[in-house]
Amino acid sequence: MIRSFPRGTSCGRDGFRAQHLMDCLGGAVVAISDDLLASITQVVNLFIEGRCPQPLGEYIASVPLMSLVKQGGGIRPIAVDTIWRRIVSKVGACLVVPTLSGYFDGLQFGVRVFGGGEAILHALNRFVEARGGDVGLSMLLVDFHNAFNLVDHGAMLEEVRRHCPVLSRWAEFCYSSPARLYYGGHILRSC
Repeated sequence: MIRSFPRGTSCGRDGFRAQHLMDCLGGAVVAISDDLLASITQVVNLFIEGRCPQPLGEYIASVPLMSLVKQGGGIRPIAVDTIWRRIVSKVGACLVVPTLSGYFDGLQFGVRVFGGGEAILHALNRFVEARGGDVGLSMLLVDFHNAFNLVDHGAMLEEVRRHCPVLSRWAEFCYSSPARLYYGGHILRSC
């Protein structure tokens, strides 16, 4: 999973980058890379198995916020997780993909769905073509304001426990307590 990060991947608040790990696992330090990879694997397993103190979850899940100006006005907040959270989540996703093969069918096309974006585009084109010159045709693009904070964390955690038990401890670690969102000199609570 470490090598799956693109070169130049941003760091979280701690300043630690995936490139730091990739550099440690290659080049002149190849002699110790097996030991280092074994240690990293142990850390990832500690997180996935829920063997880290729960109060740390609030900090591991905490992120700095950056604001990007949207085209046409407004601000889009961007949060950048730590590399550790991203590695553990990538490993966790690989663990559950086989068990969720039918769970999201027909509901999502973007994540780990080969040609998913193209499928959406082709379906939309077929729909528009079928309507011909219908001037009443319209499309609604929904941008949920602060969407992730509108999700009921309790309901989400229950679904994870039911459908992805191997990830339930990791999800609870990250979402049981409100994360800290850092913006400039301010600390916001993600709740």
